[in-house]
Amino acid sequence: MASLLIDDREVTVSLSAAEKIEALHGNVTVPRAAVVRARVVPDGLEEVHGLKMPGTGLAGIIMVGTWQNGEMITFAVCHGHRSAVVLDLADQVYDRIVVTVENPDEAVARLKSR
Repeated sequence: MASLLIDDREVTVSLSAAEKIEALHGNVTVPRAAVVRARVVPDGLEEVHGLKMPGTGLAGIIMVGTWQNGEMITFAVCHGHRSAVVLDLADQVYDRIVVTVENPDEAVARLKSR
């Protein structure tokens, strides 16, 4: 399962080896200052829309990789209908990151404490 690594300067989505294969991508790191909003949602899969470009998607089971919906680009690491962290970003390759993690409330609290 992916994890969010948060420090004073950066936020990194750290992928397992299997997730790197599923996403056809490595870890994703963004400046912490680029995170304009962080929130917990009850179902990460419901937050990801559009075309998979590239990645792995099985309806209702997994969405891992890059998803494009119009002009919005989302990097997703979602396994099952589980709570997830959604990060809205400014001035980055991705407009949003959606990731299921073990403790989403804790991750969002850490992001909001600066």
